[in-house]
Amino acid sequence: MKVTFKNKSYNSYLELLDKLYKDKPLTLLTSGESNSKLKKGITEKMSVSIMHLLPHDQADQLTERSVTRTVCPFAISAKCWKPCLNTAGRGGITKKGETTNAIQLARLRRTLFYLDHRQEFIAQLCKEIQKFVTKCQKDNIKPCIRLNGTSDIQWELIPVENYANIFDMFSEVQFYDYTKIPTRKVSHIKNYHLTWSYSEANDKYAGIFDQVPYNKAVVFNGGLPRMFRGMKVIDGDKTDMRFLDKQNRVVGLKAKGLAKKDTSGFVIQTLQIA
Repeated sequence: MKVTFKNKSYNSYLELLDKLYKDKPLTLLTSGESNSKLKKGITEKMSVSIMHLLPHDQADQLTERSVTRTVCPFAISAKCWKPCLNTAGRGGITKKGETTNAIQLARLRRTLFYLDHRQEFIAQLCKEIQKFVTKCQKDNIKPCIRLNGTSDIQWELIPVENYANIFDMFSEVQFYDYTKIPTRKVSHIKNYHLTWSYSEANDKYAGIFDQVPYNKAVVFNGGLPRMFRGMKVIDGDKTDMRFLDKQNRVVGLKAKGLAKKDTSGFVIQTLQIA
């Protein structure tokens, strides 16, 4: 798979990574200050960091692996991997004549690191979280982290050192995420908040709307309705701090990037709501 970046062509993504990034350090977490939506939630009392990977099996697809692995188990059922927010904002901007950008390459590197070197990845992630926590403690503010910026990994199932999971290890951090996995059981984890991401691309998936115990995030194209399926809709673009939302709410999100053109059912067309 040929790829063009910074006015140079490469025979594959692996060749590009080897020539440009082989010995360069990789950061897993990015500050919410660099994300327009996350930045809205940063206050004198809270700060946020986020981790972006490439969604679904894109890392293995781009590097032409014989077997592909996914970081989004419900991506096919919910048909969300194409209109994913991975292409929103600067992540979806490529220069004329080029096929990728630095943001996408950083996400590719992180995802391959996670898939190919899991223990080393977790070790580095813990170091970065501790660094963020230390800074927040120094500034006397609450550290908040989204680990699944553009992925859907079940972190609650991954032990870390002598802890049940990373949430147990960093109990002082408020973790939160969106998820497409309706069966995740995290209610016992006091410092982890989930919002279920809804889709009508699959009738069976859409049919469990009332059974999922979390607030529902719904992507709308054409403006936000006042109500959706009997629940009040709030503007989820005003802030990203979902753990502050009242219960029994639909978190309305405006379609961005490739999602504006989605017709799979993942994005709800507001004009079609009865």
